[in-house]
Amino acid sequence: MHNRLKKYFISLTLIFTMLIPSINVFGADPVYVKLNGVSIVYDDAQPQIMNQRAMVPFRKTAETLGATVEWNKQTETTTLRKGDRVVVHTMRTNIVTVNGKATTFDTPSAVIQDRMMMPVRMLSEALGNPVTWDNSTRTVNIVADEPIVISIIPDKTTVNSGEKINIAVTTSSTTDRIKILDVNENNNIITEANTYSTNADGTRLFSVPWTPNVTKSTFKTLKAVPGNLTSYNEDASAYKVCAISINGDIKPKITSFTSDKRDVGRGDKVKLTIEANGNTDRIRIDSSKKEKLVEITNYKLAGSNNSNVRVFETEITLEDRGDIEFKAYPGNISNGYESTYETLKITVGGTGSSSSNSKLTINDTFVLNDEVYVDETVKLVVKTSTDIYKVEILDENDKIIDDTRFPYIKNSSEYIWEMDIPVKESGRNRFYVVAYDSNNSKTKESISFSASTYSNSDLVIVNTEQRDIGAISGDTVKFIIRTTGQAEYIKIFDGSSELTKVTNYSNDSSIREWEVKVKVTSSNKNSLKVVAYDKKDNQTSTKLNVYLDTKATGKIYDYNLKTSEVYKNEYIRVDVYTNKAITKVWVEDSNDARVILKTSYDSVSGDEYTWELKFPAEEVGSSIRYTIYAEDENGKQYDETFRVRVNK
Repeated sequence: MHNRLKKYFISLTLIFTMLIPSINVFGADPVYVKLNGVSIVYDDAQPQIMNQRAMVPFRKTAETLGATVEWNKQTETTTLRKGDRVVVHTMRTNIVTVNGKATTFDTPSAVIQDRMMMPVRMLSEALGNPVTWDNSTRTVNIVADEPIVISIIPDKTTVNSGEKINIAVTTSSTTDRIKILDVNENNNIITEANTYSTNADGTRLFSVPWTPNVTKSTFKTLKAVPGNLTSYNEDASAYKVCAISINGDIKPKITSFTSDKRDVGRGDKVKLTIEANGNTDRIRIDSSKKEKLVEITNYKLAGSNNSNVRVFETEITLEDRGDIEFKAYPGNISNGYESTYETLKITVGGTGSSSSNSKLTINDTFVLNDEVYVDETVKLVVKTSTDIYKVEILDENDKIIDDTRFPYIKNSSEYIWEMDIPVKESGRNRFYVVAYDSNNSKTKESISFSASTYSNSDLVIVNTEQRDIGAISGDTVKFIIRTTGQAEYIKIFDGSSELTKVTNYSNDSSIREWEVKVKVTSSNKNSLKVVAYDKKDNQTSTKLNVYLDTKATGKIYDYNLKTSEVYKNEYIRVDVYTNKAITKVWVEDSNDARVILKTSYDSVSGDEYTWELKFPAEEVGSSIRYTIYAEDENGKQYDETFRVRVNK
């Protein structure tokens, strides 16, 4: 009897043990992980404390530290690669192998709720990043590699003033940009660069062109300083220097000859700007219509960073029709003028702007592509006065390549037009923007940009296209990124902060198109960058150019109908969400009668403004239509329609 009772209680105990839910062994308090003081945001699995050790999701943490992750499902083995460092680890063990050398830690990795977790010290130190623990804030602090310069090598150590050389700067894999300083001139910045190629060992190579310009022979000590997307590493151990001998330029020389306009009317003025070396103290300008047109002896320096460049300026009134070629000769008081010259061609035709409608103007042009490639299309934003009714784009043979009579945006003070320019030739491409008013009077301006070719076998970002030209600060804007087929995924960065990663693309023969949405503000629009990665995580990047409408076009983001069914004379309640540009909101019934008007919003959250509307239901029916109207500061209206069931 006693034995039967004992067996019964043992069986009962086992049954209750099986029914009791497993207890979460992790602390309820959150654990935070920071990289160089910036919090790492985890999407699902979170850092936890297990057996007094901080455990982190290994893939998210490894990729944030700059490693690529490979996973063998059969052996449950992961391989991490970062620069020349290869880390191998089998899950549920406490051994990590770094470049063939095994290290044993006191805590193994684990699989928790289908997520692979590793002790943060095991993972971070294996990748070469030291870790500290702040018990008061329950924070793991990881220190990332600082950018450093490994070498700076010019292709020539002895050059002539005005001769272009190339400086090769090799850096660590954590370097995103460099600046080159002139040590002899109080560390003035000569140039900056953020374009690089990745070497086989993970280091990065910046190829920086530089043209020295001095009036007498000298030695220059150049210093290459590395940086990331937020700051430069000025530590003495981080930069490298090189010495260059420069032969002084003893002859006057023009380095640039430009004008503010290339196409003008008769009687118009053009401003000519000539840049010359420091041995030039006068410029003579001749023209194909008139010899010895003007002589300029006054100049200014280009700036403290390039004080040997002298800038000469003059204004000339053009009276003769046709193509006029100007010749600019450099000279000085000792030796007179040189026989060499630089040329500039200006087209004069029709009646000048001084006698035309002053409102007929092209206010600005804005190219949305940072890099331009042959066989791609350049997006051009044109801003004009409000009397313009048609805009054309012409090539150099006056052939129309795009035209429209419909401005993309009509603001009270200007119109904004979106134009497409197909690029057919490499090198410098020149086009003309022609704007017409209703009387067919026109104004004309030229634009130009350089285009290059690319190979489909290379990793190239060939185009970035902003879809919403009417976006304002705070809007989420859609972009189409076009890359060669070598790209496996892309990322968008704001400075050094990753905003989003896109892995899905659509194929267009050898070109891949990626759709991405980014919240753009006036403060981040100049720091956005697209980075494309191939299968080996080699990368290339380009600036994400953004156009924001400064005239604050209105938008209705959404509305929330709180009462979809009411009785007659009860209140219908609806919240309308807009941007800041909206100045008033109202509702009209199915008879176009206004039932409520508000001229001020009720609350604001971030860039979203909420208008709380309520009005009595006066018409009975199963589906009564109402229309929400919103008007912005430019008088432009926007509308949304909803329906309500109104009972008797």
